[in-house]
Amino acid sequence: MKKWLEAALVVGFITTSCSLSVRAMELVVFRTHRSLIAESYKEEHGMALITLPGGGKMGVPERLILVHYSGYVPPRGLEDPAEALPKKLPYRKLIAKYCQKFQMDWKLVAALIEVESDFNAKAVSPRGAQGLMQLMPATQKEMGVKHPFSPEDNLRGGIHYLRRLLDAFGGDLELTLAAYNAGEGRVRSQKKVPDIPETQAYVAKILALYPTL
Repeated sequence: MKKWLEAALVVGFITTSCSLSVRAMELVVFRTHRSLIAESYKEEHGMALITLPGGGKMGVPERLILVHYSGYVPPRGLEDPAEALPKKLPYRKLIAKYCQKFQMDWKLVAALIEVESDFNAKAVSPRGAQGLMQLMPATQKEMGVKHPFSPEDNLRGGIHYLRRLLDAFGGDLELTLAAYNAGEGRVRSQKKVPDIPETQAYVAKILALYPTL
């Protein structure tokens, strides 16, 4: 396990245990092994009450939930949004800055970057995706990214794009990640993770990595 991942385990325990100001997204895994990101998660009278990105709400019997993991979103107005992130996390301050701006869970962002580029700001894929979050030229244009190999510009555009997808798919994490990898249009038309081995492996890797952070 990488050193910054080991540090994340300690920081995650401290922030969830000791800070009343922490705002945590939740990764919720159902017994069907479908996953979603929730703005909040609460168990009450045998029901799991889930607030979805965008404000929608749902309630499901607790018995249908396999497990849920707390994330961390730097609260708006926090002077140092990186204060609760692992010190050894690459690009820690920039990740925190834009997770705060777009209200995203740093753990999800870090897991995605790990799988996309292994934190290599100069990475280029065979298909032409560039930088830390492996943004395709069309996505760069959509998100206003002028310098894809600049860590700040890439993270700003990539985190904003991930947030947009998460809202568009109502917090369904598998569809969000599939859309990030295979294209939003393809996932919308098929209404599922496409039957593309690369995309299926990509989604599985990020879902497996997230709980270790």
